[in-house]
Amino acid sequence: MSGARHLPLAGRTALVTGGATGIGRAAVETLAALGARVAVNRPPDTGPGARSTPEHAPDRLPEGCFFIDADIRDPERVRDLFSRLDRHWTRLDVLVNNAGVFPRAEVLDIDEETWDLALDTNLKGAFFCAQQAAARMIPQGSGRIVNVASTAAFKGSRLGVHYAASKAGLVAMSKSLARALARHGITVNAVAPGVTETAQPGLDADGFAAEGREIPLGRVARPQDVADAVAFLASDAAGYITGQTIGVNGGAVMLP
Repeated sequence: MSGARHLPLAGRTALVTGGATGIGRAAVETLAALGARVAVNRPPDTGPGARSTPEHAPDRLPEGCFFIDADIRDPERVRDLFSRLDRHWTRLDVLVNNAGVFPRAEVLDIDEETWDLALDTNLKGAFFCAQQAAARMIPQGSGRIVNVASTAAFKGSRLGVHYAASKAGLVAMSKSLARALARHGITVNAVAPGVTETAQPGLDADGFAAEGREIPLGRVARPQDVADAVAFLASDAAGYITGQTIGVNGGAVMLP
């Protein structure tokens, strides 16, 4: 195959939340390589050293992509985010709900602020983004929503009761949205990564290697592994798949 017109996502538009780094950035680059134009959401930075990168930064993102800053924990900010997208595009084909936080804490140390940070970012924000995306996809009669969950949703997390709860909620939300939106030609699925080579507290190269030795396929996930699954679910090849969660974890957690 040659030429952009042959790419599986040529002409499609996508929004990736939390798309500036890690799994999100890999998803952005993969969708763009397949022909999509991608809006890259990231949280605003208003603290010391606030970035000055403009929303349009073609030198820092693949061609056809642009940054769009918004705090998805706030439904009003989510509505504004999608209104700004409307000024760029007349349709939205793909939403990847990737934005997430994992503030590690022992059970007795989880206060309301820590709990709310995890649930508001990982679950509430994902829902309101999905709601806004659905409002644009329903008139089209088509769309793809892919939620990035975690194996913690199925096996729990000693330092992440709040995190696991948010990701389990995301899996259940994916199933419910899939049922609600299927008649409109919209599929909703999730991917559940295991340990992935991204910036994580307390894990360096040796730590990732040690984690990998406990996984059937012998290594931890790379961001590209997850991005490939996201791209598949966003493509026409997954048109008859909805309400499913695909484990991308090397066999560490084998989902039913």
